[in-house]
Amino acid sequence: MATTTTFHSWIHHDSQADRDSLSSQKSQVFRHVAAHRKWERLQRTRKLRASALNVYHTFQEQGQPRSQIDTHFAGSCDPFDTLPIPHTYQVNELLQFDQRHLSPALAKSIISLHPSATFLQDELAAYGFLARIAAVKARCDPHPEAFNVVLKLKDKAMQQLRLNLSQTPLARLPKAVMSLLFAETWCYNLEAVAVHLRLLEVINSHSGLDTDDLICVLHSDIQRATLTLGSPLFTVDGNTWDILEAEYTAFLWPQSDADTSIQWPQLQPLVDMKKALVALHVLKTSEVSEAVRQAATIKFLHIMRTLLEQYRTSPDDVEQCVALAALYRLRLEANMERIPLFKITVYNAGKEILSRLQELLTVISNDAPSVRLWVLFVGTMSGDHWFREEFTIQAQTLGLTSTDRIKACLDVFEEQGVPYSLMDRPENC
Repeated sequence: MATTTTFHSWIHHDSQADRDSLSSQKSQVFRHVAAHRKWERLQRTRKLRASALNVYHTFQEQGQPRSQIDTHFAGSCDPFDTLPIPHTYQVNELLQFDQRHLSPALAKSIISLHPSATFLQDELAAYGFLARIAAVKARCDPHPEAFNVVLKLKDKAMQQLRLNLSQTPLARLPKAVMSLLFAETWCYNLEAVAVHLRLLEVINSHSGLDTDDLICVLHSDIQRATLTLGSPLFTVDGNTWDILEAEYTAFLWPQSDADTSIQWPQLQPLVDMKKALVALHVLKTSEVSEAVRQAATIKFLHIMRTLLEQYRTSPDDVEQCVALAALYRLRLEANMERIPLFKITVYNAGKEILSRLQELLTVISNDAPSVRLWVLFVGTMSGDHWFREEFTIQAQTLGLTSTDRIKACLDVFEEQGVPYSLMDRPENC
């Protein structure tokens, strides 16, 4: 069982392996927190008189008893008024932003994630999740006060955990940690993200995360990693992947009717991409059980992680290029890329991916011409003018003078059917 020391180390953001190297950073954090708390005390003093007058006028104008004035705001996402957060204008504003803009935008993804209410109705997770909403809102409409709101909410979230940690069952801890993970991810605070993921790994290894919780963590981790083409930080061992994906594998194998006569590309990233497209097809069109849906989702996210690692570790330029193009192709197919939100676009990994693809395509200009054509085709999905021009030139170079011939060439890469020999066959088949 995970020790209390592990959780207290996470709360104070200590690293047991390397405390000395973080001492200077911690000193800076403590000074920042002290200054922020001084500012809060001043703000409370200034608002005290105004708050008292507001209550007085409320009594005069509405005649409401005190118990009704000190209500809790639930917003339209919680019509039964169960949200464990005091009713303030600030909270109201954040909930409305989430309902009108954030949740509808992120819900367009094929990957099904927890609704906001899952976190907002959890006493330990609510403030952290509000900090996440505030961090996104600050990105959409940046101004100094917006960032102060994020800091205040994160501080309240950590206070809640410190006060309740010793009495909190392990099963209730993940969502509180996840809410802070999401907030720090949107704040680009990589050190804090790593700390939260480390604790989630500890919980997962000792008692196991709920499957939908795990999906949310894997989704957040791969989105963050892809935006910078860095490595995923949340680790899962190979045997665990097999167990998590078993329901999907058992469901898929008897139903596979792929044509084994097609000319199949031999590059492993393309094989992986085909498997991921099949998983997405199951999520989008099949009437499947919840267990199969969860397993198919985990399979898809696992393959995305694999493609990113193939790009980062492969010594072969062609394989790097194909892995990166496959990753971008899957992001587009799953609606995980370039999501319009309020006045901005979020999860725009293509900015980094397409630039890197141009560099790799220049290096492999004379290698694997049909693969190069497909990579350029993937690039055209972004609407980039350079990829459209290069795609036309490459098609002419290959003598593909008609749309049908171009389609026949691309179908080798784009068709979703997977030959039996390449499927993940269950051991009992």
